[in-house]
Amino acid sequence: MSEEVDSKIPVVAVADIAIAAATPIESSSEATDSVGDDRPKFKKRIGDDAPPPPEGMSKSKWKKIWRRQQFVEHKEEYAQKRREKRKRQKQNRRSIIQGFKDRGEEIPAEYIRPPRKNVNQTAAGFSILLDCGFDDLMNEKEILSLSNQLTRAYAANRRADHYAEMTVTSFNKRLEERFKVGLVDSLHETWPNFKFVADETLITEGDKNKMVYLTADTEETLDTIEPGMTYIVGGIVDKNRHKELCLNKAKNLGIPVKKLPIDEFIKIDGRQVLTTTHVVQLMLKYYDTHDWKEAFENVLPARKIGLPSLSELPDSGSESDDEHREIPAAARMGEQSLKKDI
Repeated sequence: MSEEVDSKIPVVAVADIAIAAATPIESSSEATDSVGDDRPKFKKRIGDDAPPPPEGMSKSKWKKIWRRQQFVEHKEEYAQKRREKRKRQKQNRRSIIQGFKDRGEEIPAEYIRPPRKNVNQTAAGFSILLDCGFDDLMNEKEILSLSNQLTRAYAANRRADHYAEMTVTSFNKRLEERFKVGLVDSLHETWPNFKFVADETLITEGDKNKMVYLTADTEETLDTIEPGMTYIVGGIVDKNRHKELCLNKAKNLGIPVKKLPIDEFIKIDGRQVLTTTHVVQLMLKYYDTHDWKEAFENVLPARKIGLPSLSELPDSGSESDDEHREIPAAARMGEQSLKKDI
């Protein structure tokens, strides 16, 4: 049976396959360009062509180092590819929106983007410290994730009706390197109402009577947000590996601890540990509306609070609105998609 099937395969196709198999692939772009549109394209990951690891180094560790080296060497090439991808996405979005207009239909909310800057915002009067003094407890991917969360926190602060004075403390080590190398085009040093400091003096020597450290590992709830207060948010991505980390740090420093009143207003699916971005967005939204329930339902993804996502609603094929949130334009000029490359 197999011989009969094989005999029907065109000779040209077999030759093409043989040539393709014998030809070394130098890059993902060459791999996709060297074959016809009717054949499957395989994306090559940076590091797949890494040379043998140095003696005494594991293959996985060497691949990570090699990927970073390759990214630095080909940074502009990757940036150009991302710009082209964003351009295609914008064109696709515009065509979808135009389709709704041509049919006389209302444009779905997920296609309506909020302005990047709220020109009518006023000062809220409270401060937020993003405590990033946990660099040594995170791996490279988690550092990358944290940096992206900080850019989204900045974007949220620009769009809120009332902005908070925000400061990233312990901005050093790999997190600082990430911004100065990977996100150099984000111009983070110029962000309004958003500062970066290398130490944690603001936390250790601040007025403890006017400070609250937010953590999910306490029973005390934060009922309201008060002007003149400083709220500390733990800047760590650890998939809940380190239990009571922020709680213990706050106790050692004599800082009162509280948690957001999640249980009082919504039923959250899964663990109640929220991302740094979500905590900041919730605080800003609450101060705008003075309604915790509205803040939770507006900020948290539908899947997180047990509500149907947009893709599950009738006549909708979109993703959760959380996927459509943007980092600021300046940060998008940097490397929003770096996590796909290293």
